[in-house]
Amino acid sequence: MRKCLTLSLVLLSVNSWAEVNKDDLLKCRSYADPNARAQCVQLLKSPRLRVASSECKKKLSCWEKRFREQAERHCSNAFARRAKYSSYWEQYWSGQDFDKVSWIDQGKGTMMYYERESSVVLQCRFYPSAPSRVRVSIAPAR
Repeated sequence: MRKCLTLSLVLLSVNSWAEVNKDDLLKCRSYADPNARAQCVQLLKSPRLRVASSECKKKLSCWEKRFREQAERHCSNAFARRAKYSSYWEQYWSGQDFDKVSWIDQGKGTMMYYERESSVVLQCRFYPSAPSRVRVSIAPAR
């Protein structure tokens, strides 16, 4: 009973929209009990939750909020790797949070997170279906 209650609370707090992706499935795999893992995956595949995800995808504010934590983590890691080996990237990257977001392709759910600095814009293309496949760049400010 306690495991089911904990599982339900975790799923509600972690993923109320549930487009199943690798990070979601990793959360399910963290359960030692095979029945709890199976229940977690079934909840993620719920038609009600998929409809909610589809509705969320229609609004940038909702979609961005749903993936903000993953995007921040993966984008920050990508920028930090670049800054580690390049003084140019190191000059502009100091662990900032990306304060702006825009659609790249609403149909696919891809977004551009970006941060304006003095003379450049730090950009991170985020793909919710493959969160670790971010593309980062530094562009001149306009």
